[in-house]
Amino acid sequence: MRRLSQPSVKTFNLLSIGQRGVGKTVFLAGSYAQLQANSLQTNSLQTNSSQSIVKNSFTVGNQSSDSSPSSFWFECQDEDMQANLTKILNYVEQTGLYPPATIKVTDFNFRLQQRTTQQIETVCQFRWWDIPGEYSNLRHDEFQTFVLASHACCVFVNARSLIHDPDYALSLQDSFNQVVAISSLVQQYGLKYASALILTQCDLLEPEEIAQLETKLQPLIRRLDSIKANYRLFYSAIPIKAIDGHFAIEANGAADSLLWLLMELNKHYRSQPERNLASTLSEKRVKQRFPPRLQRLIVVLSLTGIGLVGVGILLSFGLSFVNQPPAPLPNQEQEQRSP
Repeated sequence: MRRLSQPSVKTFNLLSIGQRGVGKTVFLAGSYAQLQANSLQTNSLQTNSSQSIVKNSFTVGNQSSDSSPSSFWFECQDEDMQANLTKILNYVEQTGLYPPATIKVTDFNFRLQQRTTQQIETVCQFRWWDIPGEYSNLRHDEFQTFVLASHACCVFVNARSLIHDPDYALSLQDSFNQVVAISSLVQQYGLKYASALILTQCDLLEPEEIAQLETKLQPLIRRLDSIKANYRLFYSAIPIKAIDGHFAIEANGAADSLLWLLMELNKHYRSQPERNLASTLSEKRVKQRFPPRLQRLIVVLSLTGIGLVGVGILLSFGLSFVNQPPAPLPNQEQEQRSP
């Protein structure tokens, strides 16, 4: 089996929204670990071509995609990032504990690989920003940059807290408002943007408690349904298991949400350039040739709720006070920031 080059591979930016400690870093490490068996299986196939190809399927929401004998896995795009992931997984193996909460933004860049009966191909590339929970606020300048550069988002909710902590739902209001604000603009202007609602720590709940989760999320679900948002709900379980005196993450369903998002994006952008939230909204909302700084401000104001009327008032009085350039959008060449 040989690896074939893919000349027009798309690159997508995935935004993560969630409070500190909700499990975003563990989710990423678990998703990576969950799919590594597919990569190892492929390596075995390459060294022994007579070995049969095992059919792989993954669950997407309530559906299963297993129509072809293929497997998916993530490949890190640089050694520093690989070392970062390995460090997280080694921490779990050595301590039997989840890693500490992220305190700095960390950029992870991956290739989504697929094995079919005839070849190995790169489906797409994606960039994941592991963002500290306190950054996940539209009033935070760096988070605004991530939102504007994104093509899709993962929204994290602690399932155990949602069931057992009566005050937890109230603390989610900001996160939910952000998701609804993004989804409203997306729907209003016919943009292609998908959101995965990921319930973490489902392994800590009883089956009857799992059944209550969707009911608990009804306030958000009703709002998203009312604007016809493109979203799906996923249940993530990433327990730590003791194996032969060592510990390891045992991910179940963690990667499903990422695979769904990437397939949605790749399907839409297969034959056209990928467009992030900022570039598309700027074209649709701002017909005049405003400078990039002003376009950014208009989009941010829209997301934070000021709306078209407020934007129009600001424009009528002039925006000469907007002197500070925005932070540059993250890219693969930025220096790696480790947690």
